[in-house]
Amino acid sequence: MRILITDDERIMREELRDALDRVSPENSIDFAGNYDEAVSKIRSQRYDVAFCDIQMPGKNGLALAQTLKRLSPQTKIIMVTAYAEYALDAFRLFASGYILKPVKDRELEAALNNLRNPVSQPEKQLTARCFGLFEVFCEGKPVVFERQRSKELLAYLISLRGSSASRESICDALFEGAESVDKWAQTFKIIIHSLRKTLEKYDFEDLLIHSRNRYSIEPRLLNCDYFDFVTGKPIIPPATGYQGEFMTQYSWAERFTYMLDTIKGEGIEKYEE
Repeated sequence: MRILITDDERIMREELRDALDRVSPENSIDFAGNYDEAVSKIRSQRYDVAFCDIQMPGKNGLALAQTLKRLSPQTKIIMVTAYAEYALDAFRLFASGYILKPVKDRELEAALNNLRNPVSQPEKQLTARCFGLFEVFCEGKPVVFERQRSKELLAYLISLRGSSASRESICDALFEGAESVDKWAQTFKIIIHSLRKTLEKYDFEDLLIHSRNRYSIEPRLLNCDYFDFVTGKPIIPPATGYQGEFMTQYSWAERFTYMLDTIKGEGIEKYEE
């Protein structure tokens, strides 16, 4: 099995690894010391089982379990803590198992032998409509953005379908004719902050990815007519599909219409030749 152990204490990570080696040898085990490190690993690697320490600085193991359920629903979650009072919270968050520190071999073995799929729970859905005017909905209701520029920034990142873009290239698209680098750089900071606040308000802060001055979105967290069209997934009803208009309120979006017209006329295979 591929296993991820997340705990802010190195000695605890190593003790759990040693216990796993005793009761279930020949696993592939990765470590994470906090929420952000764990999420980064989850985005790049599929795990069969994730052990999450509940008490960690910053976002704790319960928050990690929520994110893990969204990003990797097939992963079984086992919560680890020194405090039994967290048990109910753990199982409410789709945990497959719950073990107390210090971890005992027999309890660890029992947890591994009784793995189950995370319990299905109704989840919030974030939906982007890109054909025609760009709009975003959460559970069917329009998402309210503090700034229209933050909405436009999200639209631009969605148009890239998960590819990352530098701050400079984003600003070139959004602020055509800006008088100086200093002017748009400060504005960009304000817009990014505003977008983060909006996503946090709707519990979708993991949609925005920031790494080394580059920005992107996590496509798996978004329902999107544009994504479905490009990948060939049927759009229901068909009338809501691509009709020659893409994010029409933004001038930079015109550059994507050639790709969409080609796909509509000849298919994605012809466009990619």
